[in-house]
Amino acid sequence: MDEIDAKILAAINTVSPKVFVSPVKVNEILRLNGTEFGDRLKLLRKSGHVDIMTSEYPSSLTLPNAVSRVLITDLGKKSLKNNK
Repeated sequence: MDEIDAKILAAINTVSPKVFVSPVKVNEILRLNGTEFGDRLKLLRKSGHVDIMTSEYPSSLTLPNAVSRVLITDLGKKSLKNNK
């Protein structure tokens, strides 16, 4: 996990530490390329730091690669505390 991943986790935790949120709202804080952000979320999901939902029906709150919701996991929260 690099510095950008840590910023992603912090942004998700800032928007909502307990419920799924739109990745578009999280990216309003980060201002990353939407596709790159979605790819990073998928990698963070594989490592267990976040959980994501995808949607077949894109909306204005869905990233270009179909990621529609994101939630920080307990492992993600623990990683945030360790990176401070």
